[in-house]
Amino acid sequence: MKRTVTALLSVLLLGGCGVLVPYIYDAQTLRDRLVVSMPKEQVLKQLGKPNRVVQDEGRQTIWEYRLYPEGDWTAYVIHCPFFPNCYFPGEAGHPYYVVLQDNQLCLWGTPEVVRPLLGLVCGPTVPLDRKEHVRGGLRISVIPVFMPPPIVPLPQRLAIMPVDGTSDVEISSWLDLTLNFLRTRHRDLVLVEREDLKAVLKEMGIQYGGHVDDETSIHIGRLVGADSLLIYRMIVPEDMPLSAAFELRLFKVESGTTLFRQTVSASQVSSVPVVTGARRSAKPDSLARRPLLQEAAAYGLAALTAAFGDNPLGLVPDHSWSGEGIHVLDVLQGGPGFRAGIKSGDQIMESDDRPVGSWSDPVTLPAQLTVRHNGVPIEMSVR
Repeated sequence: MKRTVTALLSVLLLGGCGVLVPYIYDAQTLRDRLVVSMPKEQVLKQLGKPNRVVQDEGRQTIWEYRLYPEGDWTAYVIHCPFFPNCYFPGEAGHPYYVVLQDNQLCLWGTPEVVRPLLGLVCGPTVPLDRKEHVRGGLRISVIPVFMPPPIVPLPQRLAIMPVDGTSDVEISSWLDLTLNFLRTRHRDLVLVEREDLKAVLKEMGIQYGGHVDDETSIHIGRLVGADSLLIYRMIVPEDMPLSAAFELRLFKVESGTTLFRQTVSASQVSSVPVVTGARRSAKPDSLARRPLLQEAAAYGLAALTAAFGDNPLGLVPDHSWSGEGIHVLDVLQGGPGFRAGIKSGDQIMESDDRPVGSWSDPVTLPAQLTVRHNGVPIEMSVR
């Protein structure tokens, strides 16, 4: 009898310890312990070392902490006294960003909150200047894209749907190629057939690719048995003829939580002079914007593959490149490739003494790369 009572007390005490774990690391600590302009050393004292450094660019640093959402600890209070193994919570903490500007605390919160407010609240850093490239005879300016946090857990059954009716055959082909590439890396990933989606949309009286709000999109995902829904759209503002954007959003169907979101905007800076014997005719507006959409899509798809963990360098590859290796259009801000010094126009030729044929060839970190920079091969270590 005494042994039974002792065992019961041990279970309750162990369960109580389990309650403290998520409570100590609850997201409320961000609100309770942090204040704007707190020095870097004080942030480390309050929160400890970050789980991951998302960005470190001198003036601006972004740290990621895996914390439990505010209020989650109450579930453990009820659950843990009856289950001793709850000391090891089933779900990992959610990502929260802490932004330091000039070694002082500037902004904190979930990635969805921090990303859109980063430039407004903390101000841009020098590396965040717009990038310029030449595509289709146009000089195009693009707002840089950050290396996204990994998606955890990864989707198992994914439905893909365009919204708002805009389309481009080449970009749709790039998206299909990217999704098939992800399937080769994640054998458990199942893509819902497009015809299944069209059948459900037809039954609901909605045109495939037409305007669909988020709530309806998530409902459609449930109807086709998907656990996640990827929607994409090409934004062509009528009042801004020299700009275009590409947006990707990945929802968790069960909860409606956004797992990934990236909008990339591109604008035309100027036309590249072309010597010709005849006068060039003006391009139709839709054709003139195609290079802008293609540029924006290249960044968006690079961020998507990085979020799946299959673009560890954070490269924005040139999908139209047919030469040797990977032709680098750009690199994602704060990613390993960015920190290692890979530049726009570089060619990745080898990884750990193995030739790299195209952007879909696997590269694992750490890696020893052979990079052709301005035509000269150089060796580069990336961690």
